[in-house]
Amino acid sequence: SRLLLDSVRHLHISPQPTDMAAYSLTPSQRHTLAAICDTFLPQLSGEQEQEMLRRRLGLDPEHLKAWCRSSASDLSVPAFIEGALAAGHLPTDSRQELEMVLNAMSTRLGMLLLCGTDTAFASLPHADRERCLMSLRDSRFATKRKIFQTLKAMTSVNAFSRNTSRSNPHNKGADKNSLWSVLDFEGPPSAEEARAEADARGREEFVYAMLNDSIERDTTLTVDAVIVGSGCGGSVVAAELAAAGQRVLVLEKARYFKRSEITGGEGDAYDSLYERGCLVATEDSGIAVLAGSAFGGGTAVNWACCLRTPSYVKEEWAGEHGLKAFTDGTFDASLDAVCSRIGVTSEGVAHSKNNELLAQACEKLGYPCDVAPQNMADVGPLAPGAHFIGSGDRFGLKQSTPETFLKDAATAAVPAMFADRCYVERVLHKDGVAQGVRCRIVGADGTTEHTLIVNAPRVVVCCGSLHSPALLLRSGLANTNRQIGKNLRLHPVSGVVGIMPNDVAIWRGAPMTLVSDVVAKGPVGDNYGAKLECPLLLPGIASSVTPWKDGAAFKDRMLDYKRLFSMIVLTRDKGSGEVRIDKEGTPRLYYKVGEHDLKSLADGVEKALRLVEAAGAESILMAHELTPLPLPPQSDPKARAVELEKIIAQTRQLGFPLYKAPLFSAHQMGTCRMGSDPKTSVVKPTCESWECSGLYVIDASTFPTATGTNPMVTTLGIAHMVAQGLKKGTSSIPSKL
Repeated sequence: SRLLLDSVRHLHISPQPTDMAAYSLTPSQRHTLAAICDTFLPQLSGEQEQEMLRRRLGLDPEHLKAWCRSSASDLSVPAFIEGALAAGHLPTDSRQELEMVLNAMSTRLGMLLLCGTDTAFASLPHADRERCLMSLRDSRFATKRKIFQTLKAMTSVNAFSRNTSRSNPHNKGADKNSLWSVLDFEGPPSAEEARAEADARGREEFVYAMLNDSIERDTTLTVDAVIVGSGCGGSVVAAELAAAGQRVLVLEKARYFKRSEITGGEGDAYDSLYERGCLVATEDSGIAVLAGSAFGGGTAVNWACCLRTPSYVKEEWAGEHGLKAFTDGTFDASLDAVCSRIGVTSEGVAHSKNNELLAQACEKLGYPCDVAPQNMADVGPLAPGAHFIGSGDRFGLKQSTPETFLKDAATAAVPAMFADRCYVERVLHKDGVAQGVRCRIVGADGTTEHTLIVNAPRVVVCCGSLHSPALLLRSGLANTNRQIGKNLRLHPVSGVVGIMPNDVAIWRGAPMTLVSDVVAKGPVGDNYGAKLECPLLLPGIASSVTPWKDGAAFKDRMLDYKRLFSMIVLTRDKGSGEVRIDKEGTPRLYYKVGEHDLKSLADGVEKALRLVEAAGAESILMAHELTPLPLPPQSDPKARAVELEKIIAQTRQLGFPLYKAPLFSAHQMGTCRMGSDPKTSVVKPTCESWECSGLYVIDASTFPTATGTNPMVTTLGIAHMVAQGLKKGTSSIPSKL
């Protein structure tokens, strides 16, 4: 399928400038992008609008008219996409491929290659544009399907994730976002409401001071320990070392935001709190990868689900990887400590309507269903801020690392120091001993980058499973065993959605408060199976998984948003992939789902389909189907059962074809594996590098395998356990291979 892009490259198109500060699309590319976006999300014709008003009688007619009349351009979608490119959210080669597609679709020859018509895309009538996009969607070539899925997702997510109350000319009234209002989606509370709620609950904000304010030139500093990353691993280590009287500096590549600087909006969060603007995907299989890139790491944006490391995982790590601390009580003591600090509880957890439907369906079918412990300060019904927890915490509700461990580090007797917007280029080392790090840091003026050298006898890498291996690979370690970046686990996720007869309002309430282990044992009973959980599904992400048949049908289907009952199938993957770095040192992900894990996914999807039916869904929405799959009424259980079996059989037969059945990942693990054997691991049981004394990796990248659970608590526990040895300065295993 690479032949397509190779053909497009031969159109003699001049490359775009590589200076991203001066980046912009060409007028031709911009014109074509607008035409594509307005085809995915068009202004409906007068006849289509009248039909929509007739069919959707229960909706506010003025908001519905605005819905029908709003195009992607009215919502500034093309400008948001261009802004994402200018911000560097796509690696250079991926951006250039997108530019080539836009160039090709601007020419007769390019359109002939891509869509089989010799007219530039923007010059085609609307119906012909839709047919061209359909031809990409249904192509037998994966590259064409990738083009469709990429452009469709970028359009829909930017359209529905942003508050366009002041920009869309079709809105009903001032300060009204008709696209949200017609869905009954109220959007995030105002900054004033969030601040008043936090104050009323006594959740005082701790404001961090950043070292950047003192940086006006290239600078060298000396500390006892430099910690790269402020997430689960870095925060706990910083707190423990600072409490022990060590001078600690925490470096974070993302920007630190005060609560008042966070809008709570889905699109704004993707731009500023997620890795590469939420545009990370595996290079060879198109799995969308959501990873936090924020002060506090993933804890700043993850949901509050706090599942402890399963016993069978701890036993596997101890038995197969020589990590005895996971079964001798050492790790469990650390788990207890971190869970206490972040306030994990399963008592009094209230459930959203979406979670209630899962519980009811599980009870009806006899499936197990348990409370997922939470680390929110308020686990009651509709706790303010709970349903926007993935867009940054303005309420001080989630006891994330900025509210707990980083605060502990900052208020220790020897306070830790912090720097944001600080990109660590490499670890400095000599003769197998770590000496510090070299970084690029934004200085006091807020724009100028300076070189920062930090000398430290201990370098603790806590960048997560994407960036920790990338940093090690950039740092020139010998990597004798070729294990750095290997063993990437993603917990591949597929979704199943039911359209219910009544409103669910999936966005109201905490998202993931229940979990079913009905398929957790896996296809062969080895505990490599899947969990069924309820996701957070805000309008942007919901639109990205809503099938697109044509513009009018897509708009009509999105109007069912408030009736969606949604589940995810989260797989404990036995197979693995790899993180490599490109010529710019950027991590790139390679991962193909193995046969065992595909079977596990399919088993989970089957159970999810049965649950959706048991919950009373009128129809089932599958991303690879162009229209919802209707179910007979509940009054005819026999016909309903027959149709369900037919849907399950069809779903199993289809499987998960590339760029047709989308898969996701919100958990990345394993790329700097911990173990007792230097031939098969990157770090020792103490998390110190086998190749470089004084260099530690402490985050989810050290997991020997996937856990099959949300990895936050496991990562916090590992960090706490390893930090006890770091405080004592002990290491019993030599670091040279």
